[in-house]
Amino acid sequence: MHRIPIPALLLLCLLTACQSPAGGAVNDSTSSPATPPTATAAQPVIRGKATYLQRIKMAPGASFTVQLIDGRLADSPNAVLAQTTLKDVAGPPYAFELPYDPAKLHTDGAYGLHASLRGADGSLLFVTDTRIPYTPGKDDVGEFVMTMVNGAASSDAPPEGGKTSPVWDEARKRGVAFRAVGNEPGWWVEVTETDPPVIRAELDYGERKIEVAKAIGISSTFGFGGKTADGTDVLLRIYREPCSDDMSGAAFDARAELTVGTKTYRGCGSWLDEQH
Repeated sequence: MHRIPIPALLLLCLLTACQSPAGGAVNDSTSSPATPPTATAAQPVIRGKATYLQRIKMAPGASFTVQLIDGRLADSPNAVLAQTTLKDVAGPPYAFELPYDPAKLHTDGAYGLHASLRGADGSLLFVTDTRIPYTPGKDDVGEFVMTMVNGAASSDAPPEGGKTSPVWDEARKRGVAFRAVGNEPGWWVEVTETDPPVIRAELDYGERKIEVAKAIGISSTFGFGGKTADGTDVLLRIYREPCSDDMSGAAFDARAELTVGTKTYRGCGSWLDEQH
């Protein structure tokens, strides 16, 4: 009996292993199965709790909204990066989970949360008066406190064209001739009856305040315009037509469009002096 040398035996084994049983092409069925695709990770969320200090019970139908705001885009429509609303909420605290897209966040960004509580009729009751800081990667902001709007659980929107609520009465006493308000983000603007008129406004839930010390009338449509001290263009267009607040349903004498730089705010307003 002839013995095959061990090296030759190894070579023979390698050759036969690479052939199909019929001696044809390579058999791919012995290759490892494809690795299953990795499951998509769950969308990250920001968790937290909002509360208020007053002992006030919410009527049925109230809603709580929280938004993730990009501070660098505060003057653009893209400022709100994420938003969620809890409907038919009762008393605080309001625990929330706000899903967001991490691709929209940058390490050098300036981010914050804005929260608001509205009644069943849409009136703004409580709001965060400053942004709640948010750092990407730290997804639990803890508990924060909202403040009551105008010191009472009611909206800035007046019930009869801007002429009966305390906020608007106080504006009239300060010599304001025209006042307008809007929502999402909350804002207001006032024009004094002085010569020249002064335009003052608070924008983005009070985050930004502007003033045009010497406004002038505009010719394209009725309204006022001018520049702030830092050179920002401001234009207030007033359309003499009935306007209804989209949140509270309050009726106003006019429709208003306030443009500050490249951002336009839309809302409703009323004349507070009797000359109009």
